[in-house]
Amino acid sequence: MLFATLLGSKFGSLVDDLKLMTRELLRIILFLGVICFGNGAFAAPKNFIIIMTDDQGWGDLSCFGSEIIATPHIDRMASEGLRMTSFYVASSVCSPSRAALLTGRMPVRVGVPGVLFPRSTTGLPPAELTIAELLKRQGYATGIVGKWHLGHQAQFMPMNQGFDSYYGVPYSNDMSISAEFDISPVVQLNEGYTPEQMQSDRARYLQHYRELRNRVPLLEDNMIIEYPVDQKTLTRRYTEKAVEFIAEHKEEPFFLYMPHTMPHKPHHIEEEYAGKSEAGIFGDIVQQIDWSVGEVLNALHEHGLSEDTFVMFLSDNGPIPEGSAGPMKGGKFTTFEGGLRVPAVLWAPGTIAAGGESDEIASTLDLLPTIAHWVGADLPEDRIYDGFSLKDLIEGRSAQSPRHEIFYYAANSGTINGIRVGGWKYQTWGDHPRARPEVEVPKLYNLRDDIGEKHNVIEKYPVLAEKLRRRMLEFDAGVNVW
Repeated sequence: MLFATLLGSKFGSLVDDLKLMTRELLRIILFLGVICFGNGAFAAPKNFIIIMTDDQGWGDLSCFGSEIIATPHIDRMASEGLRMTSFYVASSVCSPSRAALLTGRMPVRVGVPGVLFPRSTTGLPPAELTIAELLKRQGYATGIVGKWHLGHQAQFMPMNQGFDSYYGVPYSNDMSISAEFDISPVVQLNEGYTPEQMQSDRARYLQHYRELRNRVPLLEDNMIIEYPVDQKTLTRRYTEKAVEFIAEHKEEPFFLYMPHTMPHKPHHIEEEYAGKSEAGIFGDIVQQIDWSVGEVLNALHEHGLSEDTFVMFLSDNGPIPEGSAGPMKGGKFTTFEGGLRVPAVLWAPGTIAAGGESDEIASTLDLLPTIAHWVGADLPEDRIYDGFSLKDLIEGRSAQSPRHEIFYYAANSGTINGIRVGGWKYQTWGDHPRARPEVEVPKLYNLRDDIGEKHNVIEKYPVLAEKLRRRMLEFDAGVNVW
C-alpha cells in the first residue's frame, strides 16, 4: 500500500509523497509498539496503596522544586515512576476532597459539600461505592491507616465503607472528642487525664468545642484506644501499622489507604526529626512523612511485592501559609491553581516506566475508574461518575489523558466557580468563600503561559470566556441535583 501510494502519485510532488509515506510508517511503528508494550513485562498492578498528606503544597517536595525540604524517598518514587504536574483534587478542603477520591464523584453529588466537624450529623453515605468496597468485592484485603474525616457516626465510618480495619484519628487534629465512639477497656489516657475527665469531655464537646480543640482520640476500628492522642508520634505509628498491614496481607491482594494527619495544624514532630529541614516544623513534618514513604517502599521490597504494587503519593489540597504552592497562586480554601493542583507521584515498577512526567490534566476523581479498569470491575450504572480511567496514560500506552477539563469546586460551598479546558481557565472568584467580594470579577487565564494566574486576558478573548462560563454553569446546574 505504501509503494502504491508513492508510485501512484502522478500529480503530487515527491516531497508530499514522502511525507505521506513517513506518516504511514510512523503509524504502523506506533501500532506495533503498543502491541509489543502490551505483551511485554508491564502488567496491571495487583495491590494498591494511596498515601495522602494533609495541607501540603505542590512545591513542598524536592522533586517538585523545593530547595528547603528534602524528600529523597518520594523523589525516588518520581525517578522510578511517573510525576504528574497537572493533577487536581476536587476541593481545596479536607472532607470534600476525600469524598471525591474514594468515590470518583464530585463532593456535592455524594452529600459532602464542606468540612465535617465533631458536631456534624452527616457523612459519606454508605450507599456510595468506595474504592475499598470495589476492591473488597474483588477479594481484596482493605485497610485504612490515618485520618478519615468523612463522618464519625458509625454508619459513616471506615468499617461501614468497605475497610476491614482502621487505625487513626476520625477527623482533623485541631478538633475534639465526640460522644459517638466506644471506648476500649484498656484505653491509654495521656496528659494526666482520668476516665472521669474523658467522659466529661465526651458529654460537653458540643457546648465546649473551642475549649476542647486539638485533643482528638486515636481509634482502632470503631473504638477509642488513646485520648488525647500523642500527636507527635502519629506519623511513626501510622508507618508501623502500614508496614504491619503489608506483612499480614502479603500473600493476598490488598488495598491500603494511608491519609496522614500531618502537616495539618497543630504541628507536632518527634524530637528525632525536629530542626532537620530549612522550612521550620512544617518542613520537618514533610521530611518525616518522606521517611514514612521510604519505610512503605522498603516493606514492599522486603516481601517481594514491588513489581505487583501501585503506590501513589499526593496531598488532599493546597498548602496552608507555611507550605508552598510553587509557582502557583493560592492555597488551601481557594480555587486558584495552588488550592486544587497538588503534587502527584505514581510508582509501580511492574506497570509504570521509570522517569516519566506528564502535564496532562488528571484528578483524584479518576482513581476509582482507573483501579476498576485494572481489576476488571464494573461500576454501577445507577449514578454519574466524574472520573475517567487513566490506565493507558499511566501505562504509557497514550500520551494524552482522557480528561480534557477540570471544574474548580469552591471550598465549603455547593457551587462550581471555575473551569479549566486544555490550557484555558475561567474563574469567577478564587478566594475563601468568607472573603468573597460583593461583585464577582470574571477572569480568564492561559495557564500554559501564566501558571501564576497573574494576567487576566478576558478582554482579549471574550468569546472563549463566554463559552467556558456557559460550560461551567451547565455542569454546576447538573451536579447540584442530589
